[in-house]
Amino acid sequence: MTIIEEYHFGEYLGVSSYHPYSLNYMEHFHRSFELLFCSDGDAVVKIEKSPYVLTAGQVLLVMPYQTHAIETPRESQLHILVFSPEYIPDFYAKTKDFSLSDPVITIDPSVAKQLYYPLFETDSLYFRKSALYHLLYLFEHQTTLLPVKNQDDILVQLLIYIESHFKEELNLEILSSHVGYSSVYVSRLITDKLKSSFPRLLNQARIRHASFLLTHSLLPITEVAEEVGFQNVRTFNRNFKLLTSLTPKDYRLKHNALFSVPKN
Repeated sequence: MTIIEEYHFGEYLGVSSYHPYSLNYMEHFHRSFELLFCSDGDAVVKIEKSPYVLTAGQVLLVMPYQTHAIETPRESQLHILVFSPEYIPDFYAKTKDFSLSDPVITIDPSVAKQLYYPLFETDSLYFRKSALYHLLYLFEHQTTLLPVKNQDDILVQLLIYIESHFKEELNLEILSSHVGYSSVYVSRLITDKLKSSFPRLLNQARIRHASFLLTHSLLPITEVAEEVGFQNVRTFNRNFKLLTSLTPKDYRLKHNALFSVPKN
């Protein structure tokens, strides 16, 4: 089963870092770039079903919307950075319709040590950007860009389309027409492969974005509802609570520091 990681959609310069030991993770994809450092052992990263062995001293770059899974045959220590395409906008614009001929490069240990802090520990946007561009320079000299092959995975196409059009009046017929299959087939595919339904996938995409806006903006709840594609606040409130167990107002009070009530 392929899953879309909505929390790694990569809006507003979002960035997350992880340091898993001997990671095994199912096939997934997201809008963000994903950078994997291996500092010990080895792991196998499957990108679009093709396996790449990542060993100590190597770095792997996953492009936006590429399906990938991670396996550790024995043991490994990985350092993973998932970051917004807007972090490196010129590179993103240049590579949107391309993939890397080889997503794995080897870097000098001294360079890896130099880049670790700005990539994984700094709070500075510009310091992290400088490290990312340094790595992109190394990728530029060790790999090439190839036109993206047509995606055969209909499920991935469906999920990407929902993520790109959830603000619109999207329905199952429009989605099915986009991928060239009947609505009956698409509905059954979503049920069988994702154990979900089209309305639920659409609501998840909308609520995910609404959660971000409630946490990181001062927009009134009525405007948040409109921004993510709901036609009225009542429907927005009902669906938001159904998926988060909180009302939009309570969610904002809990997660947005500007709205939190000071504790005595």
